[in-house]
Amino acid sequence: MTTVILACSIMRTELEEVLRGASGFEVRYLEQALHRMPRLMTGRVQAEIDAASSYAGRIVLGYGLCSNGVAGVVAGPQGIIIPRCHDCIALFLGSRAAYVELFNKNPGTYYLTPGWIEEKKDPLGIVQDEYTKRVGYETAVWAMGEELKHYTHIAMISSGLTDIEAYRQRAKENAEFFGKQYIEIKGNLNYFRRMVSSDASDEGVRSGDFVFVSSNLPITQEMFF
Repeated sequence: MTTVILACSIMRTELEEVLRGASGFEVRYLEQALHRMPRLMTGRVQAEIDAASSYAGRIVLGYGLCSNGVAGVVAGPQGIIIPRCHDCIALFLGSRAAYVELFNKNPGTYYLTPGWIEEKKDPLGIVQDEYTKRVGYETAVWAMGEELKHYTHIAMISSGLTDIEAYRQRAKENAEFFGKQYIEIKGNLNYFRRMVSSDASDEGVRSGDFVFVSSNLPITQEMFF
């Protein structure tokens, strides 16, 4: 029975680690930052589910609610398993509880991972690689400053799977440029491990850490609250 995992490419390093040596899995990666275009994301995720439904025994989404980007996606005949979290940060931190604890401690935190920086989706990367091309550098910096004005910290999540130093320096550069406090947080692969195990469809659903969407039913926002 093949388990098909549909996941954001930002998770590639972590998923490859937890699936090392495992068999019976296929991972289909989608482009990073689809959550910034939720209407597009819904269609892209649905297309991958439709393509996998003809042969998959299980389908697992490597996404949270992600700006409602998965809301409206309809499960295939085998249903869909999805982490019950609002975005991928909880996955990198190891649990929903870890995310809630950190949020309560520092609610104004903008999180980065090596994957985000590698894809140039850190604030400076977005300014340099996207916004400047459209509106010019000065306006790009102003726009990103507006997006970040309610944040007080920039946090680097380190899973220990890659040499962190270059990513650390880039995260610190972001913090200094936008006038935020830099912090570093140790990541945890436990949520990823549970996502690819049977726990995602059994105990994980009972505990509320995962949602199982039955055959031909849509994912709804209410499932995540």
